Amino acid sequence: MPAQEELTAIERDKVEIDPNFDFRDYVSVDCDDIAPNVMAMFKWAGVYSQLQKGFFMIRLVTPGGLMTTEQFSRALELADEYAQGELCITTRQTLQFHWVRLHDIHKVIEGMQEVGITTKNGCGDVTRNTVTCEMQGVCPHEVGDDVRRLIEAVANDPEIRDQQRNLPRKHKISVAGCGKACALTLINCQGWVPATREAADGTTEIGWRFHVGGGLGARPYLAKVIFDWVPGDLALDVARATVEAFRRHGDRRNRGLARLKIVVDRMGPAAFGEVLLDILKERDIEGAGRIEPAANPTPCIGASFLSGQGTLPQKQEGLNTVRILIPRSELRTEIGREIARLSDHFGTGEIAFTSRQNVAIRHVPDANVAPLTDALHKAGLRTEGFERGPDIVACVGTTQCKMAVSDTRQSCLELMELLQSDGAYWNKIGPLRIHFTGCPNNCAHAWSADIGLRGRRRRGEEGNVEGYSVFIGGKLSEAGSIAEHLVDVDRDAVSTTVRDILDLYLSSRQNDEELFIQFVERVRADNIRATLFGSEVTDA
Repeated sequence: MPAQEELTAIERDKVEIDPNFDFRDYVSVDCDDIAPNVMAMFKWAGVYSQLQKGFFMIRLVTPGGLMTTEQFSRALELADEYAQGELCITTRQTLQFHWVRLHDIHKVIEGMQEVGITTKNGCGDVTRNTVTCEMQGVCPHEVGDDVRRLIEAVANDPEIRDQQRNLPRKHKISVAGCGKACALTLINCQGWVPATREAADGTTEIGWRFHVGGGLGARPYLAKVIFDWVPGDLALDVARATVEAFRRHGDRRNRGLARLKIVVDRMGPAAFGEVLLDILKERDIEGAGRIEPAANPTPCIGASFLSGQGTLPQKQEGLNTVRILIPRSELRTEIGREIARLSDHFGTGEIAFTSRQNVAIRHVPDANVAPLTDALHKAGLRTEGFERGPDIVACVGTTQCKMAVSDTRQSCLELMELLQSDGAYWNKIGPLRIHFTGCPNNCAHAWSADIGLRGRRRRGEEGNVEGYSVFIGGKLSEAGSIAEHLVDVDRDAVSTTVRDILDLYLSSRQNDEELFIQFVERVRADNIRATLFGSEVTDA
């Protein structure tokens, strides 16, 4: 029998250290007395050490991004007491506390548990928070009524949530409400998209088209179609089988190659589909023969219908969702309390967090839209600019993250101020997604943006100079596309560089209907680079 490869240090920790921490055990412990490998395992409980020694980030798990105002208000109370009065909204539609001290971690976790919110699997080599379209459950385009059921089934499944907590790397699942790009299907490990067909009895049958293998990070990949048809009653079994396939086949020697996207790329979509069917067969899943492998693995996702609307009519007659722009995802508790109050007063007390790090108040009657909008404006909140220049996505950057190399917060705010100050300009540009990410891990999805900025540093005469690699042309509709490198710039040149790119677009587009992404696809990044920067080409 061949010798077994010795486990790496990280893999050994995942076997030997119990991730079910009771943080009351650490109330009287000094951070210096906690072994680094133990502290690294805090992530399985949704707890991550910050750049600043002695402080921690805590990430909630809110499947599909929904919260009641009771739950939201509890988060605001805890943020006031333990997180310097601020929450951050993540691109996976949940909330993060920052600046929490070690002896207060248990207070935040237990306080959220009291209102039904967990932090379990907020980070770590586990299945993370399940995402969806921000309009899930209320969207006129939504197909059938099974979307929320699948989100909750995946999020609460004992196998996925509790038993499969030693995966090769993190695992991310998206459940879309329709065939459009609002749920970011192509950049998730699993992407579920509703599908319909005519049944034998002439009725319309609703099932799922299943995509696998998306993910960004330092090596971006777009998901492929694995199954054209998964019956609704088998969706959870297929989700479980996919997690199991990842557990078996993910690379545990090289974490840079450990994601499911690498497994799918190496095997090929058809072979990976066979692996899933074999696992279903092993598990004696009845009816697995009804699953239809993809005739063509190339995705065909429709463009998102979210394009600047401040108010969105719901499929429930007479009700609306009102969106609120949150600058750079930073939500001060006093503003959060006003949002909660207005949600209770003008809606039904349900709010949604979006993948663009904004907030939406749901179930607002027609008659309440105008007074709610007026009240939001009086509170200093914006209800316009979504999917436009001012709606910028950004990670926390060097403000709090140990991995970041650039101050995304300051760069984002400077560019946001430039674009917000000229409404006519960004309205003329139209749909535009700008994303800042502080490091190659790409938490802010720079690879999939119209304009993505990834933190970098160069060696200057007086030390390291902070800057960004600028990418253009990312897209998550149709088969998707990964943004291409355009130029590297120092931090003080970010705003002028973005403005130059946008000015070129406005002066060169074929007509007012040509979107920025269509302009990039037509003109191509190398020609745009040559026009703006001459023959100079720098490495990404």
